[in-house]
Amino acid sequence: MYIDTTTDRRGFFEHLYENTRHKLQDVTEQLELWQEQYKGSKKIDGSSEEASTVHNITYEIIESQIDSSIPAPKVDCRQYSEKNDRCAKSAERLCAALRQRLPFEELNDIDERYTYILGGSVWLVEWDDALVEGKERGGIRLTCLSPRDFFPQPNIYHIEDMEYCFLRFTTTREELSRRFGVSRADTTLASVEEEDGACAEGDTVTVIVCYYKDDEGEICRFVWSGDLVLEDKERYFHRKVDYCKECQARAELCSCARPVVFAKDVLWETPFLDIPLSDGTTIPAFSSCANANTPNFSQNQEGGFWKPTKLPYYTPKQFPIVIRRNTSCDKQLLGQSDCEFLRPAQQQINKVESRILQKLMRSAITPVVPEDAQITLSNQIFGQVIKLRPGESASDYGTVDTTPDISKDITQAERLYDHAKRLIGISDVFTGLDQSNLSGYSRELQLSRSAGRLESKRRMKHAAYAALDRLIFTFYLAYADEPRAITYKDENGRIHNACFNRYDFLTYDADTDTYLYDDSYLFSVDLNGTIEGQREVMWERNLQNLQAGTLGDPTSPATLLRYWQNQERVHYPFARENVEYFQSLVQQGQGILPPLPQPEEIPSYPDISSFPKKKGV
Repeated sequence: MYIDTTTDRRGFFEHLYENTRHKLQDVTEQLELWQEQYKGSKKIDGSSEEASTVHNITYEIIESQIDSSIPAPKVDCRQYSEKNDRCAKSAERLCAALRQRLPFEELNDIDERYTYILGGSVWLVEWDDALVEGKERGGIRLTCLSPRDFFPQPNIYHIEDMEYCFLRFTTTREELSRRFGVSRADTTLASVEEEDGACAEGDTVTVIVCYYKDDEGEICRFVWSGDLVLEDKERYFHRKVDYCKECQARAELCSCARPVVFAKDVLWETPFLDIPLSDGTTIPAFSSCANANTPNFSQNQEGGFWKPTKLPYYTPKQFPIVIRRNTSCDKQLLGQSDCEFLRPAQQQINKVESRILQKLMRSAITPVVPEDAQITLSNQIFGQVIKLRPGESASDYGTVDTTPDISKDITQAERLYDHAKRLIGISDVFTGLDQSNLSGYSRELQLSRSAGRLESKRRMKHAAYAALDRLIFTFYLAYADEPRAITYKDENGRIHNACFNRYDFLTYDADTDTYLYDDSYLFSVDLNGTIEGQREVMWERNLQNLQAGTLGDPTSPATLLRYWQNQERVHYPFARENVEYFQSLVQQGQGILPPLPQPEEIPSYPDISSFPKKKGV
């Protein structure tokens, strides 16, 4: 992206931000309209009058689609080899471990509603060096953003094709001081946007983050709030080392009285110790070279020539943003919103329900009395005593029931509601409101057909999680210097220790005598892992398999052990105790245990002190 250097950078980005918001104004207004509709707005399109009551079918239909399951990661190697398969399993186990560490349950709950209401959600992936856990420094920070706080480049409908995009956050002035290192006095220059909904005189401020590409396609970042520039980093994903402009030494080694520090990109690392890999091999710190003409060579005691090994730093090449779409739409970054298709039915139902309420409010029981009756009418029950005059009859008094017939209005409202559900693909069986006398198999068949109509939305969710896993994987390749301890369960429910080592993904090219990172792995979703989230169904299926004899003799301890191992995988209560009990029976010779596949042997988590420390350029 071309940046006009004749003006100040903050002014340039602020002008670009305002121009982008102006071009996306129609989209922003639509998102606001759909959000109000989900919350039960009484507005009637094309009318200044509001509905007197709301039957919020939008909320009901959207909430019935919320899926609390989190897709399980799956990683495959593009070209099979023992090393590639081992690395693919390491990346898959890393992503699976992060499912437990990161607040995916909370983020998924937010993501589901953003997607159905607004047509999509925005995921931001960041590497935070401030996250420290034991000996591991740095980790992933995930944020699920509303599309109303995301401003993409106009007329570009894929995030990877954009030259720039903007994100909007609301934070406090204290957080600005902690995260960006600005003084408390300077935070007075920060401001809050009126559209952000925050108090301009309070302690909250609006922060704008711009990700953009330079002429070489590298990702850069510019952050500001009001008149305060918080961050301006070119080649944002490159490793940075602070140097002093005066003595050219690293900042921590500088002895100048008033050092002027600048950040310099570091592209290579030179280890001074051999790097152990997970397969038992090592990357040597030095390798032999032909003669003394090789740069940075050294000579050993035997007279041979050696050169230090140069390992590249991995650099992510894409925006740290993932877009989840509801359903795909032509020439649109986000997907189609359910509110957009439900709005006509929602508007009609609001009108019909308002008409029903008006009829009921106007209805009454009207008294009928003679013209010269000497009584006062009121709404009090038993508040009057009518004394008949001579010659009068009680039949001269009566009532007229003015209650209108609303049965047709109710029928029309129910008809519109059914039409709205069919439009989205929701049946009464799906929402749990079906009261028909159906067998269990018929009800399950209807439910599967109803869910099949929503399969496109599930596929979009799987695609978004696969993109998230790949982005997380690239961040660990780039910044996880220490091996990361992870645990996993094998097919028999046994827990194993392993580690993710980014050096395992280095490949040596003998033709160019260089090391390169191999990131050509295929990320997807394990559908079997998603099925395991339906615990009650799997519990019943496992019991059916045991009773049918598909696992072996149901009375054999070995078969029962296998059954309880399967139940443990789908988190059946107290399954672990039963597994241990039947394991003891098998070990005592009371049953014959079929040979179980041995898990892949993975070295234990290595001592970080044995790993090389990084040098400068």
